[in-house]
Amino acid sequence: MEQMNVDEAMKVTIDFEHEDLPQDAKEFQPLVFKDGDRYCCLLGPNPTQGIVGWGETPKAAIADWSAELQERIKVKNEDDEVATFVRDTLNTSNEDVW
Repeated sequence: MEQMNVDEAMKVTIDFEHEDLPQDAKEFQPLVFKDGDRYCCLLGPNPTQGIVGWGETPKAAIADWSAELQERIKVKNEDDEVATFVRDTLNTSNEDVW
């Protein structure tokens, strides 16, 4: 799966080990960046195809992204490359747990 990249000056550094973050954000470590007066959290090639969340703060954008991720993986659309990647990754992670 292709991941969008943005200028380094726009990127927000996130401690993905922080206990307050949703588990899915820790697992997938989506890109978080400043876009105008709000923050964007994105996993995928662009905001149209990817799983995206928006917020007034990085934490709010990650929470919105996490909710969107949960909705996207419920729909079985084989043309949705990002959701398929997420489901496959989660299934592999679950199978690796003893």
